Amino acid sequence: MLKILLFLWFPISIMLACNCTKGKNDDHKNVIISKIYHKSGPKDTDTLWVSQNDSTVFRKEDVMIKYPESHPKLTVRYTLIHPKNDAYYFIYNDKQQLIEEGKYTAQYTYEGISYNDGNFYNLKRYSYKKNGNLQTKHYQEDGRNLKTEFFNNDGQLTEIKYFNKKSSDIEKVEIYKKGKLKETRIYKSFNTYDTVKAGE
Repeated sequence: MLKILLFLWFPISIMLACNCTKGKNDDHKNVIISKIYHKSGPKDTDTLWVSQNDSTVFRKEDVMIKYPESHPKLTVRYTLIHPKNDAYYFIYNDKQQLIEEGKYTAQYTYEGISYNDGNFYNLKRYSYKKNGNLQTKHYQEDGRNLKTEFFNNDGQLTEIKYFNKKSSDIEKVEIYKKGKLKETRIYKSFNTYDTVKAGE
């Protein structure tokens, strides 16, 4: 069953497409989402809900990636086809899980430097456990790592890692217990930090 999240306060036009060929292995893989909210004024933003499985929106490629001191690994790369500049995207995987959201920008300026490679310079990226529960929520700002939030099986926040935007080094880590801040680790170097207990 296709489940669509509706934002009732937005005037949304909905387009659905589906590969209707039935088979024994049919699950979510043939489901395609394509929802559009068109801006109503110059200060508003076009909003798109899309699926990586939608071949009209994404080009899917199998590529081999080689990391230092590791064997080459086959992975799937998704590339937006004709991305809409300044539109806010909600991107779902084949399990209908939200995996990324952010504004696509064809040109971006940060600290006086202009970048002409279209990308999501400010985004949130989500990862999930095998049971489908949220595992991490990663934030990027100005095209740089900002922080990552970690969650347990009950959906409670357990840890937040903050990064230096220029070097991507960890600056501090907040540890949570039962949703409340327990301690903060302030990093001096790669593996050296001071610990500050909550309330001190």
